[in-house]
Amino acid sequence: SNTTLPRALLLATALAITMIVLRSLTTGKSYAIRLAPRVVQPRTMVLGARRAHCPGTFSTKVHENLILPQLLRRRGWEAYSTENSEKVDAAAPAAGSEKKDEPEEPPQPPTPEEFAKAELRVGKIVEVWPHPEADKLWCEKIDLGEEEPRQILSGLREFYSEEEMQDRMVVVVANLKKSKLRGMESSGMVLAASNDAHDKVELLVPPEGSEIGERVSLDTFDCSDTPPANAKKKGNSVWRSVAPFMRTSSDGIATFNGVPLVTKSGSISAPSLTDSHVG
Repeated sequence: SNTTLPRALLLATALAITMIVLRSLTTGKSYAIRLAPRVVQPRTMVLGARRAHCPGTFSTKVHENLILPQLLRRRGWEAYSTENSEKVDAAAPAAGSEKKDEPEEPPQPPTPEEFAKAELRVGKIVEVWPHPEADKLWCEKIDLGEEEPRQILSGLREFYSEEEMQDRMVVVVANLKKSKLRGMESSGMVLAASNDAHDKVELLVPPEGSEIGERVSLDTFDCSDTPPANAKKKGNSVWRSVAPFMRTSSDGIATFNGVPLVTKSGSISAPSLTDSHVG
């Protein structure tokens, strides 16, 4: 009927005023109501068992945890405390329930024993050719002292020519899970140092006299007796935990957590990049 809408508005207004009074009595603060109606699409609201077509956003259904500012805002009103003239934020959590932002603790470096599970080996590039579908990739066959050379893909074409790659001694992460890059399989990663802008990249250089397939160790820990993590095992994240702590030192020596990487012949290094990330 034509009287349904006025009744609905009257009922909603009376309910809001009652709650304001109760709120004021319990908190000792006084509140003012500012009507800010919003024009929205018509919706149906429930008044007991009766339904009425209402063009506003009023609803008399009150949830158990509905606090006054939320109720007022649902009706297009805003509540203010006249005591401090601050707007009551309906979205703000209750006092004391807010979680304080605590600074995250920096990740702890893996132990030398954990580092040893990342299988770093000396290899030699015996064949190299450009990836047919990727301008930045070299495809390499690398001798790691295994029955067959491994195929490994490296994004180094803008930094090294084919002649510079051929027959080069390199350091390889040998126990990474096989992956495909632009349709070609890669079974490892060649390690290089790079600056922050990544516009200068240098392959790590094993010391002269290093043997093909030789295991890379730390200056303070021999890794040759530690079994590497299984590359095929799901969840093998040894290299992901080690990589953030791989850098070159101020004199260009490749290090893990500040400890030099070595073979039996000496330290592994970058030609010129110092204090740079290794990966």
